[in-house]
Amino acid sequence: MNYNLSNDQVNEYNENGYLIVENVIHKNFLTELNSATDKMLKYAALINNSDEQFDLGDNHTSSKPSVRRIKQPQNYNDVFKKLLFYPNIIQKVISLLGNNFRLHNGKMNLKSPSAGDLVDWHQDWAFYPHSNDDVLAVGIMLDDMTLDNGTVLFVPGSHKGEVYDHHHNGYFAGAIDTKKSNIDLSNVKEITGKAGTITIHHARLLHASKPNISKSNRRFLLWEFAANDAWPLMGINNYEEFNKKIISGNAINNPRLTQVPVRMPLPAAINQGSIFENQKTITKNKKNILI
Repeated sequence: MNYNLSNDQVNEYNENGYLIVENVIHKNFLTELNSATDKMLKYAALINNSDEQFDLGDNHTSSKPSVRRIKQPQNYNDVFKKLLFYPNIIQKVISLLGNNFRLHNGKMNLKSPSAGDLVDWHQDWAFYPHSNDDVLAVGIMLDDMTLDNGTVLFVPGSHKGEVYDHHHNGYFAGAIDTKKSNIDLSNVKEITGKAGTITIHHARLLHASKPNISKSNRRFLLWEFAANDAWPLMGINNYEEFNKKIISGNAINNPRLTQVPVRMPLPAAINQGSIFENQKTITKNKKNILI
């Protein structure tokens, strides 16, 4: 079966920096994924602090677990490993990055009613600049994404512009002061969709997400992919592990260098951890994203 993107879809991605594709994940598989998520979340009630698997909200307790993120879900349940190699996703990524790409990172942002924090304006590229920008993220809606439970916000075409300053008081904060940077948000697109829909967005695209103000879950899993010849400028700790993350194609030992804007995420964030922790210095007094 042909799961490739059409030429029109590729052109839309190149022009806008993102793409929405409906009905990518089969309903039966969605049930498996959500069941596996529920099983993992049961363990979260047994811990008091964030660890390698879970990023916990400040209001987390054993009686009322509050989990903001599951890190690297493919390492904890084989159903997510199956999702990582899901043909209907892989072929679409090949349409944009070619046959050689690897997983940079995997995570599930839960946006439950108890931990539905907003995510302030940012570019993924600010967190992990590479030698070239053939880098993107595939977002998978495990629940319906509605106007009330934490929509994703994209600024079309912003992937072609500058890399904005994500620092605050001299330290990386993982968020942009949109007024200081004089960013025009008049054409923001608010993304909704049914479970099984995917988003694909360029690493340099300006985006955010609203808080969950509903009583329903909004589970959104993200695979961040990079071309095999796009090397992280922050370095590689383990070359063998780096190559084990290859999803398609072969190891490439000569990085491709292109003229892309880069601003290093240094000095490191005062609040280490997930983006929710990084952004605390800016978002702690915010209750919503203004568009």
